[in-house]
Amino acid sequence: MTPTFTSKKSFRIIGLQFRGNNNNNECPKLWESFSKRSDELIPKALKPVNAYGVCSDFEMEQKIFTYTAGLEVSNDATIPEGMVELQIPEHEYAVFECTLPVLEKTIDYIYKTWLPKSEYKHSASLEIEYYDKDFDPQKPESIMYLYIPISKE
Repeated sequence: MTPTFTSKKSFRIIGLQFRGNNNNNECPKLWESFSKRSDELIPKALKPVNAYGVCSDFEMEQKIFTYTAGLEVSNDATIPEGMVELQIPEHEYAVFECTLPVLEKTIDYIYKTWLPKSEYKHSASLEIEYYDKDFDPQKPESIMYLYIPISKE
């Protein structure tokens, strides 16, 4: 599992959010809820329409984090009732391809194997899951991308 590296400019997403530990599959449930409301954002979504899952505000000991499921939108998009806005800052990322069935295994590899052996360190308080227009959650072979914020040690 070899990452690619990229610099991503700052961008804005709007979506639904929860805070917890995902012990009861809250992330997939959040995506189900978001998919029912995502049409509210389509007029202001940047084209092609891409979805993001953003993990932030980690409390490592309790394994609690904030998770936001959303779409990248234009700066003039209004926030629908019950949704939230996230401004993602410009950053350097290591990008890993994976599929939903191996998501947890890929995350373990990144943090337990790749990152400790690399010349990089984790350098921001968020991580990004990127789902391009070809991603289909009903197809286990669909590719998604994990963007891990990095800097040189």
